[in-house]
Amino acid sequence: MLSELIDFLASLHPLVVHLPIGIILLTIAIDVFMKNKNNSVQRVITMGWFFSFFTGLLAALFGWFLGDNGYYFESQINIHRWSGVAFVSLCFFIWLMRYINFRFSRAFNRSINITTVILLTVTGHFGGEMTHGQNYLVENLPFVKKEISSLKITEAKKTETDSLFVYEDLVYPVLEEKCMACHNQNKAYGGLNMSAFESLVKGGNSGAGIQKGNPYKSLIYKRVSFPHDHPKFMPPAGVPLSYDQIATLEWWIDNGAEKQMPVTLVRKDPKVQRMMELQYGLDLREKTYLETLQLASIASSDLKVLEDEKYMWRFLNPEESFLDVKFTAKKIETADLLTLQKIKKNITWLNLSDCKLSDEQLGYLSEFPNLTRLKIQKNPMLTNKGIEALQELENLSQLNLYGTRINDAAFTTLGQMKSLEKLFLWNTRVTAKGIAAFKAQHPDIEVIAGL
Repeated sequence: MLSELIDFLASLHPLVVHLPIGIILLTIAIDVFMKNKNNSVQRVITMGWFFSFFTGLLAALFGWFLGDNGYYFESQINIHRWSGVAFVSLCFFIWLMRYINFRFSRAFNRSINITTVILLTVTGHFGGEMTHGQNYLVENLPFVKKEISSLKITEAKKTETDSLFVYEDLVYPVLEEKCMACHNQNKAYGGLNMSAFESLVKGGNSGAGIQKGNPYKSLIYKRVSFPHDHPKFMPPAGVPLSYDQIATLEWWIDNGAEKQMPVTLVRKDPKVQRMMELQYGLDLREKTYLETLQLASIASSDLKVLEDEKYMWRFLNPEESFLDVKFTAKKIETADLLTLQKIKKNITWLNLSDCKLSDEQLGYLSEFPNLTRLKIQKNPMLTNKGIEALQELENLSQLNLYGTRINDAAFTTLGQMKSLEKLFLWNTRVTAKGIAAFKAQHPDIEVIAGL
């Protein structure tokens, strides 16, 4: 019962603390600006000092109760607490002196007023920092540069997003910067030690720190997302967590709060993915094969095989290592394919359309390891048999079979191409029923059939 009463009185501190501030400022204003201080005015000033003392005493007492809850930094609460005690003591001393009709000199009276205002300012400043964060009272001045909480990720890690983890690289650094001054192995306020993942999840005296799958029952998330004037808002001082950092924490908890959860899992939530990309300067798009491929620039001597007028070609990247090659003659020979094999590692896009390509010749393409786009349309001699050779192309993402003789049986082969994303099938022998069945089994492959 006594504990509940003390907690109740502690909660009244933010309300009561405004009374002595208003009373003492009004009292000092009367003392400074009233020129004719008759006995009635002197009694009003004396009463003002008394009520400043009385209401200040209540505020200090309730604030003392509030400060014992362990939510505030000792460095700030001690200054706030003892400057408040000094203010109350000064008010009592001045009231007592005026009550016994002690006459102050004008210089002494002025120094007392100035000292009171300074104590009031110091007490209010550190009280504001405790509840609203560091530099709260001055951060909105137009010439003051605001500090925004933002943790940086090294350029090396940004280029290897597949090796980034939500907790280890995004959540933990924020908690380390904002929370671990008070929640570590040596100093665990509220019984909470956040320096280790296991103790972070376990929580402290108030309950579980992290409840996996439910951020709204996780005390750590609740405390950092409270309104800034809430008595249990965390951190009680310094720059609070930004909106993006709180959103990242919420997403991590909501999705299982595992210690090694890859950042790339956020691709399932485009809104959060975009937020993380902007906040941390990451590129979380799912990279294509070519974006991850690194090849040395092709030598000028190797490019001589394409000097024949039957080839058109261009580089696809600034490093001049990826080639887009098109065969332009009316009929392709096996020798032409053997020529292309000399630079097969560098050919990433290949166009062999309308050149009388045969099933047997298609087999020569199986040894092109980095081929991602293949156009073999308008080759009516191509059948299901030739398509079987393309299974060896592990990185083929686009395949144009327009105007060939393939039928529904080819879907068995096409379905085994793990990297296939887009398939052009119009003017072939495939049926609408076959396409529907293929789409049902492979919904991630876009089929353009024109049926």
